[in-house]
Amino acid sequence: MVTLRDVAKAAGVSISTASRVLNNTAEDVGIAEDTKQKVWQKAKELNYRPNKMARNLKLGRRPEAILFLFCGSLEAEGGGFLTHPFFSHMLHGIHMAVGRMGRYLVFMNEDQRNHRQLKRLLEETVCGVITWGQLNAKTVESLDRIGMPMVCIAPYKGGLKAPSVYVDSEGAVRQALQYLYGLGHRRICFVGPGNPNGAMQERLESFRKMARELGILGQTTIQLCQEAGPMSDVEAGFHAALKVLFGTDLRPTAILTPSDLLAIGVMKAARHTGLEIPKDLSVVGIDNIDRAADTNPALTTVDIPKERMGMQAATLLEGLLEGEEVGSVKTMIPTRLIIRDSAAPI
Repeated sequence: MVTLRDVAKAAGVSISTASRVLNNTAEDVGIAEDTKQKVWQKAKELNYRPNKMARNLKLGRRPEAILFLFCGSLEAEGGGFLTHPFFSHMLHGIHMAVGRMGRYLVFMNEDQRNHRQLKRLLEETVCGVITWGQLNAKTVESLDRIGMPMVCIAPYKGGLKAPSVYVDSEGAVRQALQYLYGLGHRRICFVGPGNPNGAMQERLESFRKMARELGILGQTTIQLCQEAGPMSDVEAGFHAALKVLFGTDLRPTAILTPSDLLAIGVMKAARHTGLEIPKDLSVVGIDNIDRAADTNPALTTVDIPKERMGMQAATLLEGLLEGEEVGSVKTMIPTRLIIRDSAAPI
């Protein structure tokens, strides 16, 4: 078995320096970055496993937990990531699949205040990781170093070399925009979040692309929400829509949003301005959260199979844990249009 001494010798450093680097305390004593990189590289080449992991294996202890690691707040709108109307369903899909694997699920956000707890989980408790979103560079580095079986949901530019699962955001926008186009709408406005990234940025770019393909790019408009302190998606959609409906001489006949919560805010703004949906304004969202069917009128939207995304990620991880060669496969989850009552022919 490879020891800490072997790693230190291969890297040309002292055992204490190697220990500091591998225990993520190198910064406490000012160890140079090139030295840290050399130690980690040699540890990886030698397939070195920290003592706690090695001791668990020697004692016959098999970690059974799957870690769900996400970038997001625990204190955001609606209680944060774990109770969000979209992500809670995705997490439920992961939970069901992990249970069928005979394992259990733990979760943590990537806040750097949790870094030591994350390291301990990876060493002592976790046998596989599912991530969501664009993790920061330090978290990516930690996960890459430990060599843990891992699957990423929507990492975009997250930098992890692992199997990934994405929703077909371009397909979702295409379905929504083609539907509005088929109803005769040409003056269509895209109301999106301020500083979009990840899926939101992809949906914005897809809107431009699809509008160009349909020959209506010059008639469409884009209104991004202003970042004005802590504001819910519904509130952001409301204020952005007011600018569109009040601030232009030629208001749009339809509004498309990249999420249902923004669409609900748009519908609220339309009522505030005295517009009737869908008679005066058609509104289409994306996500198909539970609230979408209960709005008045019921929101036409594009369904994203949230639980399926989670289950697919867990299934890929199960294959990795069983020794399958999965590689950096990219799985795309298709979407479907849900026609309700918030859009009508012009």
